[in-house]
Amino acid sequence: MRQPLNSQIEFLLHQGRQLSKAGSYEDAIAYFDKALERYPNWYIGWYERGKALQQLKQYEPAIASFKEVIVLKFDFAPAWHNQGMILAKLGRYEEAIASYDRALDLYANNYKAWYNRGNALMKLGSISQALYCYEETLKLKPDYARGWYNRAIALTQLRRYEEAIVSYDKALKSRPHFSDAHYNQGNLFYRLGRYAEALVCYERVLRIKSDLPEVWYNYANILHKLGSYEQALESYDKAIVLHSNHEAWYSRGNTLEVLCLYEEAIASYQQALTLEPDLPEALHNQGRAYQHLGFYEEAIARYDQSLALQPEFHEAWISRGIALRKIRQYEAAIASFDRALTIHPTCADSWYRRGRALEYLGQTEGAIKSYDQALSLNPQFDKAWYSRGVSLGRLGRHQAAIESYDKALALNAHFPNATSSRSLSVKSLQQT
Repeated sequence: MRQPLNSQIEFLLHQGRQLSKAGSYEDAIAYFDKALERYPNWYIGWYERGKALQQLKQYEPAIASFKEVIVLKFDFAPAWHNQGMILAKLGRYEEAIASYDRALDLYANNYKAWYNRGNALMKLGSISQALYCYEETLKLKPDYARGWYNRAIALTQLRRYEEAIVSYDKALKSRPHFSDAHYNQGNLFYRLGRYAEALVCYERVLRIKSDLPEVWYNYANILHKLGSYEQALESYDKAIVLHSNHEAWYSRGNTLEVLCLYEEAIASYQQALTLEPDLPEALHNQGRAYQHLGFYEEAIARYDQSLALQPEFHEAWISRGIALRKIRQYEAAIASFDRALTIHPTCADSWYRRGRALEYLGQTEGAIKSYDQALSLNPQFDKAWYSRGVSLGRLGRHQAAIESYDKALALNAHFPNATSSRSLSVKSLQQT
């Protein structure tokens, strides 16, 4: 029920509201204060004053104003609702929910109160309860894009991904240029491995807002996964222009490495390391690029730096072993492969490479045992079958060697070394 006021108070209220609408909140508060000096029990004045303070982010004084409203008119639902919003801003989520509950007890059809209650519950990690609030919101206002959007976030956290996708669609039906919804839906498609659909979402975001580095970055990541490396590189460059960060430089380096642009990859990894020096993956990949260029000592130095940061990085131990074998430090290479196997004993590649190093040391029986370990873990490992055949041939066990070559050729018919080595074993067998 509207409070009866004299014409002067009505004028002050009108002026204050007009100033609030114009964004002149401090001037508006001055008008409300004048009115409240003359009429301190005027709950509408306290409410309007609280809203203006809320806009100025003067949250504690705003709460004090809303409390005055509640003292004067306990059943005034908007004051409870606005108090809840401020308490949520201050991170006082339990108190905020209690305020929203009061507002909803007084007026259950306030969709914004249901929505804000859901947001507070999300902050507390009460996802299922938040979802219920968003669904109540949408019963009252089915075209509320924010409600569908936050419902989708809750469903994603509950791993109900297909329902989340539909919820984003509903948000976008109500608000087609809702860039955050396009972006989140793209991220969800990305998580599900539905890369083509994710690309479409990111493209829609970029048509609306082309200056979002995180969108260009994710777009580039998907292009890389789909093998569109040149386009991925362009997208990483756009992301970096907007926001230079170590993740983008690192991922750009990966793409350059796939394109065999090793010197540029090294430079990109170096940029990542300038921004984040303690990045073992970048050091490892930089070492790998040096190795591709034949700079094995440089590569080993990078692997050592990587391992100093992350001693259990088994891929770095493998790469280090490969580089050491290239410079004929076979025993050191075997020690590196052994360390990798201590960390990851079921890595077929480590067993295979260990066998190669043993073969170079003339420890053929040991090499065969390593290849056998590799093949027990991965029977489809054509190179291991081939190398096993070579070792068996060296021991004069040509029939067993032929069987190994046959296994390699069954897995990879276009394996010239296996074909020629098999022919030599056949010839040797015929001569015995």
